[in-house]
Amino acid sequence: RGSGSCWTPSTDIAGAGERGVLQFSAMAASSTPMELEVDLGPMPGDDHGGGVVQGLRLMLDRSELCDVVLIAGGQSILAHRAVLAAVSSSFYECLTQLNPSEGHNSESLVLKLDDISHPEAVRAMLDCIYGPRAGASAEYNPSSEEANRDVLRLAQRFQILQLQDDASRWLARGLSTANVLDRLVACEEFGLLEVREKILEQLTANPEALFVLAKDPEVTKVPAVLQDLLVRILRLLGCEAGLPAAAAGSSKTHQGRPARKAGA
Repeated sequence: RGSGSCWTPSTDIAGAGERGVLQFSAMAASSTPMELEVDLGPMPGDDHGGGVVQGLRLMLDRSELCDVVLIAGGQSILAHRAVLAAVSSSFYECLTQLNPSEGHNSESLVLKLDDISHPEAVRAMLDCIYGPRAGASAEYNPSSEEANRDVLRLAQRFQILQLQDDASRWLARGLSTANVLDRLVACEEFGLLEVREKILEQLTANPEALFVLAKDPEVTKVPAVLQDLLVRILRLLGCEAGLPAAAAGSSKTHQGRPARKAGA
């Protein structure tokens, strides 16, 4: 540069920096946003999925860390109070009011189920809560009508909907003239209106089975069923127009009856 000019490096560098910042800002303002894609690959598998439930089932089978004893039918069945309380608010209220009982582990609670005469009903309830034992069938299959009734009692008392659904569906399976009356009685006792309706539909469509039921002296245990069947038969015969209004509506009125509450 000539002697008449004065070059200040810091000034020129600063000016260049300002021009660069302005140019970058202008580009950023005028350009459209860019979409960025980041491929993280497939989601890793959860090695612990279901591990908690399986672990609880394993501890139950080994009677490990159990702190509540369920007594039914003269047998003592162990369980975990936290698990029972977690799945049922009724269990929670019941267990929080109990005190440790003498004759058992001082830290264990004892819950007596005096109206349950089949221990298998309690085991069926625990299978529903914990899941089936390793290698055991997941299908609900009680040994008798009475055992299934005990399951329904437990399901309604402790408000375990899945258990009630299993026991209710069983009532509609394997129907025969030998068991249909017992199952209708169970439907009446526990307010299982949907199952009751399906059974009555099958009876109405099968005159031979209906005749066998009508001759059974035990059918007087379910007078409402007899009334409903009579109304259905008269309707099939085209007699509905001649029925009194109260009789014609009796079946619908009974079907609309609310189910019993748990423990009612």
